[in-house]
Amino acid sequence: MGLMQKLRSGTKYIIWLLILSFGLLWVLADTQVFDAMMAGPRNMGEVNREPVSWAEFNQRINLYTEQYRQQTGASPDSEVRAQYEEMAWEELVVDKILKQKMHDMGIMVTDSELIEMVTGENPDPFIRQQFTREDGTIDRVALQNAIEAPENREIWIMIEQQLREQRRQQKLGQYIEASLRVSDFEVRQHYLRQNSRASFEFVRFPYSDIPAEEIEVSDSEIRSYYRNNEHRFQRNKSWRISYVSFSIAPTAADTARTLQYLNGLRADFRAAENVERFLSDHFSETSYFENFLKPSEVRPEHLKAFELDVDEVSEAYIHNNRAHMIRLLEERPSDQTYVRVRQIRLSDDAAGRELAEELIGRARQGESFSRLADSYSTHSQSARRGGDLGYIERGDKPAAQASAIFAASTGSVIGPLDGDDGIYLFQVIDRTSREIRFADLSQDVEPDPFETVQRLANEAEDFQYFAQSDGFISEAERSGFTVREGVATEGNPVISGLGQNRIVLNELQHMKRGNVSDVIETEDMFIVFRVDEVIPAGTRPLDDVRSQVESILREQKRKELMTRRVSEMLDGIASLDELAETSGKAVQNAERIRLNAATVPGAGREPKVVGAAFSLAEGQLSPVIPGNNAVFVMVVDSRTMADPDAMTTAERRQIREQLQQQKNTAFGSVWVDRLKADADIRDFRTQQRMMQRPM
Repeated sequence: MGLMQKLRSGTKYIIWLLILSFGLLWVLADTQVFDAMMAGPRNMGEVNREPVSWAEFNQRINLYTEQYRQQTGASPDSEVRAQYEEMAWEELVVDKILKQKMHDMGIMVTDSELIEMVTGENPDPFIRQQFTREDGTIDRVALQNAIEAPENREIWIMIEQQLREQRRQQKLGQYIEASLRVSDFEVRQHYLRQNSRASFEFVRFPYSDIPAEEIEVSDSEIRSYYRNNEHRFQRNKSWRISYVSFSIAPTAADTARTLQYLNGLRADFRAAENVERFLSDHFSETSYFENFLKPSEVRPEHLKAFELDVDEVSEAYIHNNRAHMIRLLEERPSDQTYVRVRQIRLSDDAAGRELAEELIGRARQGESFSRLADSYSTHSQSARRGGDLGYIERGDKPAAQASAIFAASTGSVIGPLDGDDGIYLFQVIDRTSREIRFADLSQDVEPDPFETVQRLANEAEDFQYFAQSDGFISEAERSGFTVREGVATEGNPVISGLGQNRIVLNELQHMKRGNVSDVIETEDMFIVFRVDEVIPAGTRPLDDVRSQVESILREQKRKELMTRRVSEMLDGIASLDELAETSGKAVQNAERIRLNAATVPGAGREPKVVGAAFSLAEGQLSPVIPGNNAVFVMVVDSRTMADPDAMTTAERRQIREQLQQQKNTAFGSVWVDRLKADADIRDFRTQQRMMQRPM
C-alpha cells in the first residue's frame, strides 16, 4: 500500500473505535454475526445442492500447475492460473452432474464386480500393470499379500474408489453407445456418399459482380428485418470500462544491471573448460549447442559471433529484451562464400521507383542504410532489424539479385533491382567463408522486484485509492496517467485493449457502474479500472446493428438480382459454351467430386452445386443454381454411383466404428450441455472474492 493510502485508510480504524465506545461491537460479536459475515459460503459452489469444495478445486488446480511446471520449467502466470480456475470449475461441475445422473439411472458397481476387477481372470489394467511378471502373467501371491498388508489399507480404499468410478463411467459410455447404435442403413448411406463421384462443367457468376451502387436498402426494410430476426442480434452481458495500466517493463537501470552481471562473468566464461556446464550453472536462457553452423543458419541475435576470434568473448549486448554474451568456440572453412546484406523493399510502381532512386542516392552519400530500411522498407520483418537479412547463400535470392550481391564489394550499395514482389535495394555488410561453433550465455532482462515492480505497485495502489475518493478521471489527469477504454463481454476472456484477461473479467462479475477495481496484477502490468457502463444481456439495439442488418439485406438483394439476371440471360441459351461467350465468363471443370464433398475446385464451399451434380440428368444444361458465393449454371458430364453391396467386411466395420464415434462425441457434448442447463448450479466464487477484498 502506498504511503498516502495508508494514512487516509486510518479513518477506518477511527470508525471501529467509535463503535467500540458504544459497546455495539461486543453485542454483535456475542451473536456471532461477524463470524457469519466474514466466513461467507463454506464451499465454492453447489451442483443440485451437492457441495463443490475448495479442497477438491485446489487439488485440481495444483495438478494443472504441476503439469505446467513439468512442461515449461516455470510457474504459470496469473492469466494462465485464471484459465486453470475456469477449467477446474467446469470439470468439477460436469463430474458431479454425471455422477448424479449415473446414480439416478441406477448405474452402480457391485462388490463382486470390484473383486473381479482386482483378483479376477482379467484384472483391471492398473492392477495388471502393478503385478505382472516378466513373462506376462499376474503374480497372484504378490497381489494377495499387497491386499492383506495392514499398512496398505488406506491405499486400497483409494484404489477401490477409483476403480468403482472408472467402471461406472464405462457403464455409462456403454449405455449411451447402445442407445446410439449405428444402423445398417446409415452405414450404407455413408459408403454411398463417400464413394459416389461426379464430373461436371460450370459457369460461375459471383454475387460480388453486382456493384454496390445498384443496391438500395430502405430504412423500413432494415426495421422489418430487425423485428423479424431479433434472435440473431442477442448479446451477453457486457461492461464498458476505463482503465489505467502500469507496464511492468524493464527500465534502463534493469537493462544496465543485467549487462553488468554478464560482463562480470566475461573472464570466467572465456576461461571455462566445460562450457556446457558453465551455461547450466549460470542458468543461461540459451542452451549449449555442440554442432557447427553455416553462416546462413546463424540467428540474428548471434551474428556478433562472426566478429570474434576463437575463444574470444564478446561484451554483453541486448537483443529483443534478452542480454547475450557470445564465445566463439571453433571455426572451419566452408565450401562456399556467404554474404551478409541489408535490404530495402519498395512497391513496384512509379512512386516506388522514384523513391528507390532517392534512397540509393542518400545511402551512397553516407546516410544510414539501416535507418532508411526501418523508415521505408515494405518488408516489415527485416525492416525491424534495419533491413538486416544476416548471411545469405546464392540460392536464397533470384539469380539477377544474387549475381549483383555476390559480385559487390563490402560496404557497397546495390540497386534498384527487380523482384517478384517489389523493387529492391541492398547493402553488402560482410562476406565470409567459414562455419562456426559458439556458445551464448544469455539472460532475460527482468524488472527489479523492488526498485521497479514494487515502485509501480505503489503507484498503482496510490492511484487506485485516490481514484476512489477523488474521481477516476480527475486523479488520472492530476497524476499524468493515460486513461484508455475497453469492452468486456461475459464468457469471452478477450477484452478490447487488454487482450486476454480472465482476472479482469472475474472482477467485473461483482462490480456496478462507477465502481473502481482493486489493483490487478498480471504478468506484464498493473491495472486499475472503473466500470463506466453495465450492459445487460438481451437484444442489441437497432442502432448498434444497423450496419450489420444493412449488409445482410444488401447481400440478399445482390443474390436475388444476380439470380434474376442469369435466369434472363439463360433464356434461349443451348450450351455452356454459348452462355460463357454471351456473359464473358469462362467454363470451369470439376473432376470426380465425391457426393459427400462440400467444396468445388475454383468455386469454394458450394454444397448445393455438389448436390445438383448428383440429381441432374447427364448432358443437360441445368437451371440457375444460387450458391453461397455465386450463381451457377452447370452440365453433368458423368456420374458413378457406388454400390453399397460391394462393401467388404473390413470397410463396413470401419465405417460403423467411425460413425459410432461421431455419434457418441456429438451426443455427449449436447447431453452434458443439457444436463448443465437443467441443473441447479450455484457459483459462490464471486462472493468469496468479495470477502477477500481489503476493507
